[in-house]
Amino acid sequence: MRRQVIISVLALSLLGGCARVSQSKLNPLNWFGPSQEVAAAQAGPQTIIVPSLAPKRGYPDFQDIRTLVPTLDDVSIVKSASGAIVTAAATLPSVGYYDAELVHVDTESPSELVLDFRVQAPSAVTVVGTKAQRTITVARSISTADLATIRTITVRSASGARAVRR
Repeated sequence: MRRQVIISVLALSLLGGCARVSQSKLNPLNWFGPSQEVAAAQAGPQTIIVPSLAPKRGYPDFQDIRTLVPTLDDVSIVKSASGAIVTAAATLPSVGYYDAELVHVDTESPSELVLDFRVQAPSAVTVVGTKAQRTITVARSISTADLATIRTITVRSASGARAVRR
């Protein structure tokens, strides 16, 4: 019993000393002190020169050589924190297609978003494979600001299109 009392008194005396350490320079949290308001330095506009990575003669005109998928299987829209995610799935004739993307197509109507489902065909003849191996899914994010005006989202393929309306 006497040993427990002595240990308790020593532990309490050490805890009492912690209050002094919290305001001392030994405490790493006190090394910088509180923030103070200072006057902003008056400086003229600064020009920062960043070297360009563009070629000297400019970029050649870009032509998208990818083809539209033959047919669409499904198009769905899922709400997300930043707006919505449009997901499209297609079954292709063989395995090996790559570089799939939903490409935005300019339209006259601001209430309609048109996307082309484009893929790059393989350069060599490949194995046909099972339906699961030939299925490709692609997604595109749409911001909340863009969704405010959009009423119809259409995804196009070579044989037709699928639309989702709200």
